[in-house]
Amino acid sequence: MKNLLFYRILTYILLAISGFLTFIVIGSLLAALANPMMLLPVFLLACAIIYSYCSFRFLSRGIDAHMYCRTSLRDLIRVNAIGAMVLGVMMAFNGIALKMNPALLDQALEQAMEMQHTQMEGMEEMMQATTRFVVNFILIYGIALVIHIPLTYRLLRQHADAFDTPPLDH
Repeated sequence: MKNLLFYRILTYILLAISGFLTFIVIGSLLAALANPMMLLPVFLLACAIIYSYCSFRFLSRGIDAHMYCRTSLRDLIRVNAIGAMVLGVMMAFNGIALKMNPALLDQALEQAMEMQHTQMEGMEEMMQATTRFVVNFILIYGIALVIHIPLTYRLLRQHADAFDTPPLDH
């Protein structure tokens, strides 16, 4: 159990973040249906949410409680891990690119403030601080997903017996 401490902490962090992201996905779903360009990001976020929940369920039931898990749980983990990995890699690369080139972020903020200048009067500092927080969040969340997914695949192999059909007691 001790060697699972890092995985356990990472799982709980991803689960907590997924709780917040659920509201974003639900709120964005109707907008994504109206604008097909938003469907892919919403789909990838949904994959990450489902993956986080299913990996938590596998950890709590299959590993900790040594209970039988349906093979559909393993399949959900595997399938949604692909989408979550794509999202994690995209987020990590975007976060690294924006950290390495802060001028790009400043230029984008400047253009956004120029477009909304009358409404953004005096809020430039808050907008910059919020944007920098979002960039840091994207970078950390992306890296956490990229680290967590291979660990989950390794645990799925190690604890494959959690998905074996339990014997019938007569």
